[in-house]
Amino acid sequence: NLFPKTYRVSIQKNGYQSWNKNIIIKASLVTQIYPIILIPEKSAETILESKVEDFFSNNNYLAWKDTDNKLKIDGKIIKGTDFLTWLAGEKSALVYDEISKNYLIINPAQNNSALNINLLFDNLKYQKTITDKNPIKNILAHPSDKNKLVLATNKNLYMLDFYRPSLEIIQKGEYVLFGASGEEIFFTDTSSLYSYNLNNGDTSTLLNQTGIDSLEISPNNQFIALSGDNKLTLLDRSKNENNLINLIDNPTFFKFSPDSKKIAAVSNNKIRIFFIGDDYELFNKKSMGTSSFEISSLDTNLPFIWHGNSYYLFVKSETTLKFSEINDDQPVNLQTIDTGVDKYFYNGQENSMYLIKSESLYKIAQ
Repeated sequence: NLFPKTYRVSIQKNGYQSWNKNIIIKASLVTQIYPIILIPEKSAETILESKVEDFFSNNNYLAWKDTDNKLKIDGKIIKGTDFLTWLAGEKSALVYDEISKNYLIINPAQNNSALNINLLFDNLKYQKTITDKNPIKNILAHPSDKNKLVLATNKNLYMLDFYRPSLEIIQKGEYVLFGASGEEIFFTDTSSLYSYNLNNGDTSTLLNQTGIDSLEISPNNQFIALSGDNKLTLLDRSKNENNLINLIDNPTFFKFSPDSKKIAAVSNNKIRIFFIGDDYELFNKKSMGTSSFEISSLDTNLPFIWHGNSYYLFVKSETTLKFSEINDDQPVNLQTIDTGVDKYFYNGQENSMYLIKSESLYKIAQ
């Protein structure tokens, strides 16, 4: 029973920052908006550790690098100098040791035992009489099998099972591994982008293009965003034709939303959100419409992280962590989570935020 016009809506709660927005009501139509989240005026922080340089979010263990460059899991020093990723349902860690130039799998459940992947790789090549003396130049976790890795050398791409030791060549030639998602591995050579299907072993040419610097695969595998030649382009794999859509120039960072319906990208301190899915009307947009926010002094390493519901971003500007909606209809709600933040980490499964401030690790439950 509202007249069709623009209404100013304000949502307030004691102890929380308010939410305000101009909402357009159209005649004979129901206006829907995205879920509204209010951020506390003062975040409830819990200090977890001190002397922390970096942190690696996990639902099973507390893992970090201390200010003496030592990697630790639940307070115990582990081998390696650089943390790469979690494996085996986040129960093992893949690390790299800069001193020995070896990749290691650390198992916290077995007193942080270390499996040397380079040594296993060399032994399996010897057993299968594979002539390849090139070192491992890239390594990825298998997208669906927790006990496997995908390796690249300057000669071949390999699949390595480190639980039941086995090795197979999945592609001969020199390639650059870019990612693994669903049941596919994505890689490039000097002229094309390819995908390898882990179910049937088929390799497909997705795109003939040179100069790919980085790429991002949407969680549903429908979209691929490619950065190269100072441009960000989008490939929609559901279309028969491989036409690239130009998004922005000079991209420095980009990520798909968890629901694969949006992609956010940074260029020249401006965040742009492209609505590539079917929920654009929630934000008063058209299909492939955009929202745009100019935020000064965005963090160069990690300017934003998507919230788990795909409607908000965590944004770091200088040392202030903010919570931003992705709808740029006025007024834009940009709520402050905390200040004095050096690094931040979001755990979507437990919906919690971890912060490093003045070399101490804090946890904020959302």
